[in-house]
Amino acid sequence: MSELLVVTDLDGTLLDHDSYSFAPATDALDLLRRRQVPLVLCSSKTRPEMEVLQAALDINAPFICENGAAIYTPGEDEPEALVPPRAVVLAVLNRLREQDGFVFTGFADMTVEDIVDATGLSAEAAALAATRDFSEPLRWEDSEARLQDFHERLAEHELRAQQGGRFLTVAGLTDKGAALTLLRQRYGASATVIALGDSPNDLAMLAAADIAVIIKSARSESLDPQGPARVIRSREPGPAGWQEAMLPLLEEFN
Repeated sequence: MSELLVVTDLDGTLLDHDSYSFAPATDALDLLRRRQVPLVLCSSKTRPEMEVLQAALDINAPFICENGAAIYTPGEDEPEALVPPRAVVLAVLNRLREQDGFVFTGFADMTVEDIVDATGLSAEAAALAATRDFSEPLRWEDSEARLQDFHERLAEHELRAQQGGRFLTVAGLTDKGAALTLLRQRYGASATVIALGDSPNDLAMLAAADIAVIIKSARSESLDPQGPARVIRSREPGPAGWQEAMLPLLEEFN
């Protein structure tokens, strides 16, 4: 097994927040591929979305989808699920909306065209984003004061909401860090884990790594992961910042 394992968030980190391009990180990605360093995608994206990206990036490592809800391994049909299915989440959300009057719009309320408008994705990509197994992204339309009440009500049902780059995503009691901790057991205790992220929902993943790389974004300054031996902050946002951080690290571990 490789002595290095790289785990990365996607939107706003490896992918540009607006264009979803990874082109500015091409040199670092090519170097990872040549050195056969496993690159694990860890995102709020769905399995179909991430399978498209796996192919585009020409990688065959396991990936973590829907904010740590499940680990998928290429060649295996069934995931290693850490949370209940989406139907459970939707039932609770509908109950809270009816009983407490919380105001939000979830993907289940949206058409594909609505998701296109909210994300800037193509219609094909938006349809893949709507194909969810474990979680529900929300556009929060209530007050900030009510948001704390919402978190507390979710906790009563053993659910939590995590803020990503665009949406508040509701799922069972897991996070990217829990999934990473489970996954890294496959690579052995000697593997050094580098994790890269830019948003609050990346914090647990960053904290579970040996080296945490915080990619500059509108939300990144508040991130303060406790646990890594090193914390690096990029000067550039998105994939440019990803490459800025990764090239020196890969040289260091060469």
